[in-house]
Amino acid sequence: MVKPGDAVTLPVKYRNLKDLFLQVYRVDLMKLYLQQKNLSKITRVQLAGIRPELEESIHLGDGRDYLEKERKVNLKLQAEAAYLVICRGDDLFTSGLVLITPLKIEVQEDPASGRVRANVLDTSRGGYRPEVHVKAIGSADSEFRSGDTDLRGLFIADNLRGQATVIAREGDSRYAFFRGEKWLGTPENAPAQTVSRDKLMRQSPDYQQNLNFSNGIVQITNAEQFDQSRRQGQKAGIQVKQAQ
Repeated sequence: MVKPGDAVTLPVKYRNLKDLFLQVYRVDLMKLYLQQKNLSKITRVQLAGIRPELEESIHLGDGRDYLEKERKVNLKLQAEAAYLVICRGDDLFTSGLVLITPLKIEVQEDPASGRVRANVLDTSRGGYRPEVHVKAIGSADSEFRSGDTDLRGLFIADNLRGQATVIAREGDSRYAFFRGEKWLGTPENAPAQTVSRDKLMRQSPDYQQNLNFSNGIVQITNAEQFDQSRRQGQKAGIQVKQAQ
C-alpha cells in the first residue's frame, strides 16, 4: 500500500533466475473481491484480452545464484488505483497487489463472536472517512456483509466465520484492504452437533402426530366395545330363540 505521490517499490525475491518479466494490470478490486472472496487465488484471475498498464523485463544475473536474493523494482505508477502485478521467471510465476491510496483500514476483531469493527482512515488529510462502502466476509462464509461507514468512519460486521477479509471503496478507484490471520467464530475443527431422534422428539413434540395417535386409540377402543356389545347381543338372542 502506497500513499499518492510516493514512489512505488516492489521487492522481488528470487533464486537461480536470469531474467524477470513484469506485467502490471489496473483492476477493479471490489469486483475481484466479490469473485475470489479473500483474493487467495488471485493468480488464477483471467487476464486474457486485458492490456497491461506496464510491462518490463529485468535482467537478474547468470541464473546460478544458489542463494535467495532480493531486488527492489521501481514501478512507474502514479494514479490512485488497485494494480495486480504478475511476475514471471522461466516457467515460474507469482503475483502481488499494489494499492495507491490515501485510505487505510484499522480493524478490531473479536474471535469469540465473529465481530469485526473496521475504521476507514484518510492518511493524507487525517481523520476518519464517512460514507465509504465496505464489504467483509470470513473464509468459511458464503455471504458478504456490506454497508457504509457512519460519521465516525466505522463499519461493523457480525457473525463472520474464518479469517476475515475487509475491503473499502470510495469513488471508482480508491481502495483500502485488510486480510486477517485470526480465526473468527466457531472453531475450524469443531465437531458438528447432531441431535438424536429420541432427543429431537422430546425437544420438539409433534402435536398433530400425538393428536392423531390419541384419536386412533379412542377409535380402536370404541370399535372393540361395539364389537363386544354386538357379540353379547347375538349370544343372548340365540339363547332366547332356543328357549322358545
